[in-house]
Amino acid sequence: MECYIVKNRILHCFVVAICSVTHASISLAQNGSPSESLGSSSASGNLGRNTIPLTVVSPDQNAEDTAIGPFDLDFVAKHPELEWTAPDFPENKPYFASPSQTLLALSRNVTLRHEIWGLEFSFKPARLIEVDIPIASGGTQKKVVWYLLYKVRYTGQDLAPKVENESEIPEFPSKVNFDSVRFLPYFVLVSKERKLSMDAQILPTAKSAIAARERVGKPLYDHIEIGKRDIPISSLDADNSFWGIATWTDVDPRLDFFAIDVRGLTNAYRIRIDESGKKNFDRKTLRIYFWRPGDVIDVAKDRIYLGLPALENRARMDYLLQQFNLKERLDYEWIYR
Repeated sequence: MECYIVKNRILHCFVVAICSVTHASISLAQNGSPSESLGSSSASGNLGRNTIPLTVVSPDQNAEDTAIGPFDLDFVAKHPELEWTAPDFPENKPYFASPSQTLLALSRNVTLRHEIWGLEFSFKPARLIEVDIPIASGGTQKKVVWYLLYKVRYTGQDLAPKVENESEIPEFPSKVNFDSVRFLPYFVLVSKERKLSMDAQILPTAKSAIAARERVGKPLYDHIEIGKRDIPISSLDADNSFWGIATWTDVDPRLDFFAIDVRGLTNAYRIRIDESGKKNFDRKTLRIYFWRPGDVIDVAKDRIYLGLPALENRARMDYLLQQFNLKERLDYEWIYR
């Protein structure tokens, strides 16, 4: 009798274990593997999770970004009357100070130095979606919206200038971590082929439709909303990333090759002096290349690919590289503009 009871208990435990494993397998099939999912549906937990493959671009940090110059400050050329010249100063120098310590001398060949921070930028290739967009008459109009879904994360890989000689650029500058940074993005869709340069637009109805399609599991911000948020440092224990979109409408449907410029991922910049002597401030910009088969019949067909196509026709390939002023095929690159 005791043997019979023990066998029944063993059988009972075996059945319970089988049921638990079956239930777990069904739940995993419905909800997706947590290790492979980057976001869940914000509408309902039982709608499942959405795996989003992303291209990750790490911050492009280098020591040269911490130093700008050397160049003369503007008031050197604008105020020649500050020179220590005759007849007030017969020897063309101050009476009681070294000429190298004068205001004009100190303002020549100046090198400016500052800390550099950068954000990690992850994105999906650009996509298309048809959305009813409100128009001025009060109704709506169905339009094809081009959009770029992305995620930004602050990794804290910052650089601070540290030199002994002011004329040198440090090879290995010291590290510095800010508590948080702001991402003030500026997105531009550009195409030399179609002579396009289009700033991203604010489209609330499109943002809602894209959020329902992509299901990232976090709030989705346009380029104005995301600029109002502080982005703290992310770590293995705390994912402080933010999701956003950039959107465009009325893009030429014949477009084959285009790029999207993303500015605001770093505070690095350069001062460029043109032929007229005017100083231009060029911001460090991430340029992402895309291509698609242009289609004026089925504009919304979602066939956009990252990078540039591999063309066997050398003349066609040279033409394509010329459109982007490139020497080789790239998916993305950092430029100053």
